[in-house]
Amino acid sequence: MRTQSNHSLISKVLIVGLLIAIGSYLFHPEVGQFSLMWNGAPVATPWLNFAALPTALVIMLITGLLMTLLFLGVGLFLFIGAAFLALLGLFILVPFFWPILLIMFLLMAMFSLLG
Repeated sequence: MRTQSNHSLISKVLIVGLLIAIGSYLFHPEVGQFSLMWNGAPVATPWLNFAALPTALVIMLITGLLMTLLFLGVGLFLFIGAAFLALLGLFILVPFFWPILLIMFLLMAMFSLLG
């Protein structure tokens, strides 16, 4: 059975996302203001605003990079890499915490056998 491929789906998703972002920016009551909140109170110190801006830009850059990788189909590769790093960390910790890891393994085996 042949499946139809929809080549314009990504463009539709990007256009709808852009329209939602523009609409939420234009109709937000605090548009054009950059305010930093600390424990629910606004912060007036300019040094904290100066430090928060590069942090927000770095977070936006990382998010954009991950979204680009997601659209390119690299999600499974990233998942396998993260699982490999987790297993590598586990193998490094095994000589020090083997009784705890043995108990965890036995619990997982028991729960998987019992259903």
